[in-house]
Amino acid sequence: MQTRTITADVPVGPRMAQDPMELVPELAEVSAALFKAAGNRSVPRTTISLLQLRAGQIVGNTYLTVLHTGMLRKAGESEERITAVASWQDAPYFSGAERAALALVEAVLRPAAGGERVSDELYAEVAGH
Repeated sequence: MQTRTITADVPVGPRMAQDPMELVPELAEVSAALFKAAGNRSVPRTTISLLQLRAGQIVGNTYLTVLHTGMLRKAGESEERITAVASWQDAPYFSGAERAALALVEAVLRPAAGGERVSDELYAEVAGH
């Protein structure tokens, strides 16, 4: 059997031309809030991964979508729940707390017609969980 050795110079440095946080500044705010909540364990790790998956879907970031889909699979989440994140509003797979958190991600990352992204009602709902 003949073998062949392949070597190549691998470039060192960022793979993206621009920092994603510069492209979508709101992503930094959401990430910071999620990491803070994860640190004090007030939000389950699975919920945080669901939110990060949804954030990746909203901003059209394939890297985040693939990364968090894989993390959820490794954590034992069902394919139904993972797939339903994209259409969570009418999916029966999420708890009230998860729905409130997903609504918050939607509000932060999608522009609102009236300028206000997170309504007082949504803030109160999320705070209630």
